[in-house]
Amino acid sequence: MRISPRVLKKLQRLLGPENVLTDAISLALNGYDCSQSRHRPDAVATVRNPALLEPLVCLLAREKIPFVPRAAATNHAGSCCAVKGGVVLNLNPLNQIYQIDTARGFAETAPCAVTGDLQAALAPLGFFYAPDPASEKVSTLSGNLAQNASGARCLKYGNTSDNTLSIEFITPAGQTCVLRHDAAGPDWLGLVAGSEGTLGIIKRLRVKILPAPKHVKTFLATFPSLSASVQTVSDLVARGLIPRCVEAMDQITTRAVEDFSHAGYPKDAQALLIIELDGDIKQIRQEAQTLEELCRQNGCDTFTAARTEAEREKLWRGRRAAYSAMAALAPNVAVGDGTVPRSELPAALAQVREVIDRFGVTASLLFHAGDGNFHPQIVFDARNPDQTRRVSQALQEILKTCVRFGGTVSGEHGIGVEKRAVMACQYSRETLRLFQKIKKAFDPDNLSNPSKIIPVGFEEKAAPCAETDPAVLALAAEMKRRYTQKIPSVITGQNTQLKSSSAHLLSAAPLQRIVEIDKTNYMAVAQAGVKVQDLLAELKAQGADAKLPAQYTGTLGGLTASKAAKEFISQITGIQAILPNGDIVEYGGKLMKNAAGYNLCRLFTGSAGALGMITRLTFKIYATPQNHEIPPQPMFAFGPDPLFRAVKQQLDPDGLFRPPVFGEEI
Repeated sequence: MRISPRVLKKLQRLLGPENVLTDAISLALNGYDCSQSRHRPDAVATVRNPALLEPLVCLLAREKIPFVPRAAATNHAGSCCAVKGGVVLNLNPLNQIYQIDTARGFAETAPCAVTGDLQAALAPLGFFYAPDPASEKVSTLSGNLAQNASGARCLKYGNTSDNTLSIEFITPAGQTCVLRHDAAGPDWLGLVAGSEGTLGIIKRLRVKILPAPKHVKTFLATFPSLSASVQTVSDLVARGLIPRCVEAMDQITTRAVEDFSHAGYPKDAQALLIIELDGDIKQIRQEAQTLEELCRQNGCDTFTAARTEAEREKLWRGRRAAYSAMAALAPNVAVGDGTVPRSELPAALAQVREVIDRFGVTASLLFHAGDGNFHPQIVFDARNPDQTRRVSQALQEILKTCVRFGGTVSGEHGIGVEKRAVMACQYSRETLRLFQKIKKAFDPDNLSNPSKIIPVGFEEKAAPCAETDPAVLALAAEMKRRYTQKIPSVITGQNTQLKSSSAHLLSAAPLQRIVEIDKTNYMAVAQAGVKVQDLLAELKAQGADAKLPAQYTGTLGGLTASKAAKEFISQITGIQAILPNGDIVEYGGKLMKNAAGYNLCRLFTGSAGALGMITRLTFKIYATPQNHEIPPQPMFAFGPDPLFRAVKQQLDPDGLFRPPVFGEEI
């Protein structure tokens, strides 16, 4: 689109003429990220004062001008490219660290505080910030949260969303709100995480900081095959050993990295693992013994420990240089970002290698082995049309391979514009329609980073809904009937939280199957009507455990919908739900990471049945006993805040599905 001189003058009066640029060079420099996408905006607006963000967004909203928030632009999916033109909001000057509070365990920053700068500020205080993307020297805290990009320590410490306590968030209409995980109602912060700027702008963050571990020990193990290295990781988890980091590389990556950074990697190894442990000395010694035992058991060629901090840093310098090392081999690098269940990594990687060979491209494989998240890096010359076409096709096939193995097309890099098409392979049309409705609820005029994430024309291309459970299908049919006939409903589990006497109850109690306890991936799948105490008993019988409150007498679905145990929320990796209109939607699965689309696990958490019925959950389990002294929280008596009201209008415009906490019994 073209921005009128009248609007440009308004922008210049607000920000200063020097901060509103329309020259060709500025537009070109802000028209790309680390992907292959190239889309020039119509103007670049640099924001140097955070107080100007709200009036700026209000102005653009009034004028119906699209805008794209832009931080360091390290994204690999075209997420910060201005597909529809409009204004790129350059937020990089907003890079301050406002406060570090070690007593209360948080830091507050501006959106574009650099991750590595925060780490450097925390280190002298004996603290650290858990997320550690490889791009931490340049990537920003808001950019990481917008992609939910977490890095190597995610296995032990959780993803970026888990380590963010609250944010100041500006909606596409220019309204500011504070989002927290523990607020009443749906977890809006968890939903915004990974939304790639399509739902609004992050203005300020409060993130969790942790005391630095007393001791850290890093090990390098080499293996005769990728499958042997991955099996070692599965064996570690099965023993209850959760390392600080587990990174893997194939031989192509190892050789490129060694030539580039001289990190000390053996170039003849078919695969290597960098494994890091932290804790006290006794704990590390015990875990290191188990670690070496399992590496030897899986045929490792060498197993060595970094003896000094300098040696440890050298090993990590090599891993962080992986992208740069491949970039030195050719003018362009295309980076993939698929994730599969950990147990599927060997078979999935074999298929990926077949795809790479079939399309005749040169690629390295490196991955967060503990998370099942791998990054194929394909080198090529974008000036060669044939090479570019083959690389694009190969990446599409690699992502489709991830989906076939029960995975996702993005673990932490997001979807942007480059992966929109393959979203239709991962999600059903019902789920993609829900993504559309979420976007419309937050951004009715489609102004905030438009044309990202949701595939164009997905109705005919999307995967079919595969649900066959008769009880789920029966509940979906009943909800559709009530929705069509405008019959009000109150959704419950065992009715232990609501304690409703309504004549219009609709219960998930018939959904009583524990579908799977998977001790290979350490994930469980259970229907929403399963009682929490019965689930804990079954887990114990199978030698596993979960972070669930033992004294809770209700169902798994009720626990989640009422937000009664906040410790459990971050454990949920997959969800199935029935919307008020009877559509069955699914998100996630047996995945440690999923950055494809809007996080429906967090949308339905705390929704109290007002947005639909939770029917099935996938969640983490553990090989070691967990703390069950988790006091269940009373059900939130939340009111319909503006975000809730907007989403509710999209999903249930007649307000038929509502718990009594919204008002009178129905």
